[in-house]
Amino acid sequence: MLSKLEKHTFKDEATYAKKGYRGLNIKGKIRFFYILMSNDLKLQRFMASALKKKECYVGPFIGEFGNFLLHMLPFIGFLHKTGIKVHYCGMTNHASFLIDQNGENIYHSFTSLRDFFHEVRPSGNSIDYLPADIEKQIKEFQREAIEGNAPYLDIFTNSNLYWYSFRNWQLKGRQFIYDIGKFYNDQKVKKDKVVIFPRKMSTEYTANNGGAWDYMKLANLLTQYFKEVVFVGHPSMSSDLNVDSSSTIKLALSSDNTSTLEQCASASLIVTQHSGAMHVGGYVDTPVLLIFNGKPPIRGLEDSIRFRVNFPPVETNIAFNYDEINTFCGNLSFT
Repeated sequence: MLSKLEKHTFKDEATYAKKGYRGLNIKGKIRFFYILMSNDLKLQRFMASALKKKECYVGPFIGEFGNFLLHMLPFIGFLHKTGIKVHYCGMTNHASFLIDQNGENIYHSFTSLRDFFHEVRPSGNSIDYLPADIEKQIKEFQREAIEGNAPYLDIFTNSNLYWYSFRNWQLKGRQFIYDIGKFYNDQKVKKDKVVIFPRKMSTEYTANNGGAWDYMKLANLLTQYFKEVVFVGHPSMSSDLNVDSSSTIKLALSSDNTSTLEQCASASLIVTQHSGAMHVGGYVDTPVLLIFNGKPPIRGLEDSIRFRVNFPPVETNIAFNYDEINTFCGNLSFT
């Protein structure tokens, strides 16, 4: 259902393993070839052992929200669905996603790392430095995993393993997406409501995210078409908003993704810039309107599409300005 977005992608930007060869001299290419071969062998051995022992360790994952939704969560879902006990190390605020459609945990044990993204931001599953308490937790998890009687997939120490090998490997039949919207939407009906992720921009414009939006202007526009407009997302990653509590526009920002999932699961539409938030709809069966303030192509969109190949089909549209948003909403027909 994301095929309509393909015409807006940068071509040949997808992060297949072959992209890692770019810019390398012949020695570098040979070395990188052997790195990929070694990674592939590690992944094969891990999977074979996990299937045999029905238990494994995975992590730590301290990466970006979109990477968690596209790579980590589907893989953990696959391991759980296959009957493998998973010992996982990751972010506390991702815990709300680590359930099945009945609300049962899909991990056997969880080493949860506090939210430290206001101190230092990750890129992929890499980071410039770890806060001391987080580093201590991670080392303890790694020690336990290494000494444990189950295979360990260490996606943190070797960045090449995660970025070029694991992400593409798990895409090939090693993903399962639980419909957790069935748990978070108690009434099992979509309300006349739209949720907006008001992304905070560190620069005026990026080729990945476009330019900034006037989110109050956007919210007021959407009140013409929805009875309720709700801002959701992580406070540290959201724009400052001035919302009158008596209006139909509501503020529900929270570092706890439980609140965000409850809002998204019961909404008729999710509106977000090109970011990890666009993939939430795939877990709660809610259509998404991607908004990009600028002209395409959109960097990173090719990966956003291709890593959704195993997701259930969820309607995803795009708009490039307020007029297009207005037109899209005017043509909506939810059933």
